[in-house]
Amino acid sequence: MAATLLFAALAAFYYVGATEHARVINVSRVRADQSGYLWDAVGVYGGRHGAPAGLIGERNRMPVYPWLLSWLYDPAMTPDQFFLVAKAWNIRLSLVLLVAMWFMVRRYLPSLASFGFILVVGFGYFIFKAGYAQVELLYYTLFFLTFLACCRLIESRGPTETMVAAIVAGTLAALTHLTKAAVLPLVGCVLTAYGGQAIAPLIRRARAGSAAPVRAVVLRVCAGALFVVCFLGVLSPYLVNSKRVFGQYFYNVNTTFYVWYDDWPSAASGTYQHGDGVGWPQMPASEIPTMRSYLRQHSARDIAVRIGDGIREMATVSYTRLWYFKWVTMYLLFGVVAVATTWTDVAGIIRRHAALAVFLLLYAAAYVPAVAFYKPISGTTLRMLLGHVAPVLFVLSYLFWRTPIRERIWTVAGVQVTVVHFQLLTVATVAFDMAFTLWPRLLADFAGY
Repeated sequence: MAATLLFAALAAFYYVGATEHARVINVSRVRADQSGYLWDAVGVYGGRHGAPAGLIGERNRMPVYPWLLSWLYDPAMTPDQFFLVAKAWNIRLSLVLLVAMWFMVRRYLPSLASFGFILVVGFGYFIFKAGYAQVELLYYTLFFLTFLACCRLIESRGPTETMVAAIVAGTLAALTHLTKAAVLPLVGCVLTAYGGQAIAPLIRRARAGSAAPVRAVVLRVCAGALFVVCFLGVLSPYLVNSKRVFGQYFYNVNTTFYVWYDDWPSAASGTYQHGDGVGWPQMPASEIPTMRSYLRQHSARDIAVRIGDGIREMATVSYTRLWYFKWVTMYLLFGVVAVATTWTDVAGIIRRHAALAVFLLLYAAAYVPAVAFYKPISGTTLRMLLGHVAPVLFVLSYLFWRTPIRERIWTVAGVQVTVVHFQLLTVATVAFDMAFTLWPRLLADFAGY
């Protein structure tokens, strides 16, 4: 009963705070792509009621979120009325998404850890971004669920468990891509780690001169193929349409063109002005940016400076605009201390779960520089960076509650400290900020970036 009342109180605070932020701060639908999503939703509604089919999202915004918004639309609404309805609905949706995340996390973490996790996610950044007609919170949730499914696939063992995990992971990855086209690096990471997991036993057995575990290898290969089939199968209508109109299956203006410009003004006067949202841009091929042309025109130092500027901006913007950064820092610092003081045992865990460790390493190596590199185009790393907060918090929380870290006792200034104390500190700091800091920040900072 007490837990139910606590969650009800937190949900009420969240709902009131997000609603007030939407009313006071997010007052213009033309900011931060919101008008684009509303426009797309009207187009989906029209297509469902007999209007000529169009290209939803101009291969920039993806179709899932406009499709959901389209069910809220009524032709009698003015654009501003539709904007108000969409904001209010997104706040309610965000609460459902938080419940879904907590439900999944609770399967892997103890109560205190899952409670701390959802508090940081909910009041560190979800509450700031809930009152916007934007896809981000839906994308963050689907990306996190896809991340969990990929980890489960790598860790699965039996035939049934492995095949089910492959189907779930591939399907979720496709739905995430249809929500925001930023999941392909994750797909590449899981396939690389999973492929290595399938091949490694063959190499070890060959060196030892013993028989290869053919059955296990075949299972992994079939599961990897099933993952790809589910991913491409769900995406196939969208991919075929992209190929027909734009000439590429995975066409997206951001990753095809914009990322290879030095800044957004260059992109805005380039392919954007030459119809890249309705077809292949009508301009000389020599003027269309590609990875090859970018590498030819920029030195390794130029690239390093661009990535370095993006990484620096991750910390400064995260600290000044939203409120999750200090908790992520707390988790990371505690993680460093915990791993350093139990390294021998942690190294053993890494060896036993080598494929998962490789996947996590590839994940970090792919997304950190990619997010930083795109900063000159987006203007900030924040919108993309937030998608990786929940995975980082989950991985660290999961590690903290594994033996030996879970049983470790540290002495700080004569006081014995355990993982439980760290989690209680996390909950206490969130509660303190909710009482004294969070509300003023909600009414001061635009969070649609």
